[in-house]
Amino acid sequence: MAQTLSSPSATPPPPGEFVYQPIPASAPLSAGAGALACLGPIWHLAEGVSPLSIVAWTFVCLAAGILGLLTLSKIRKTEGAFSGTKTASTGVVLGGVAALCNIGVTALLVTTEVPEGFRSVNFTTDISQKGFGEQNELHPEIAAMNGKKIYLRGFMYRGKQRLGLNSFVIVKDNQQCCFGRQPNQSDMVEVFLPAGETFDLELGLTGVAGTFRTSNTRSRSQLQFRPIYRIDAELCKRAKVGF
Repeated sequence: MAQTLSSPSATPPPPGEFVYQPIPASAPLSAGAGALACLGPIWHLAEGVSPLSIVAWTFVCLAAGILGLLTLSKIRKTEGAFSGTKTASTGVVLGGVAALCNIGVTALLVTTEVPEGFRSVNFTTDISQKGFGEQNELHPEIAAMNGKKIYLRGFMYRGKQRLGLNSFVIVKDNQQCCFGRQPNQSDMVEVFLPAGETFDLELGLTGVAGTFRTSNTRSRSQLQFRPIYRIDAELCKRAKVGF
């Protein structure tokens, strides 16, 4: 009598026997990227938001989500040959949560950056690029800002004194403040703090809220060319929004 032998692959493993299912390398990578992405909102709250930081942290969130989804697809196609579904799913969830938190933190910082009662002014487009009119006269739009309460972001020009400043100059970009370049007169504004108040040198973007003046007879600057604009400041702080 002929006897039919069972295929080894069809034989179920004995009870309690360990069956090894490898985890795709992309599963822990996805989870790790998701955990890293969760640092994005914390970074933005502490350091502020900028175009570069938004692009960088968005990339990390996308990497976590895409890696996780590709891994889940691979596991399903192998019909049980691989494990790691929970690990890959964790990466997808963390990446999505981090992306939503980044959006929320960015919205919060943008809506609270400018103090109430002040108009946000862009240093480059609203001041520097206006330059001077004929016979070195003020540009009409800049002249119209005289006496208005504005909020201006810029970089503090580094002088010898670093602490306890009661006046300082801000320029439009960090190339001018940090590498010894002489700023153009239209690229700098001198800031005066109220009597008795001081501000320490800020290496990053600085926000100044105060009254804009197109005349600067009070200048204390040691620069070769005296800033012609000034702000009588009410508030100086580290800016949290870099755009």
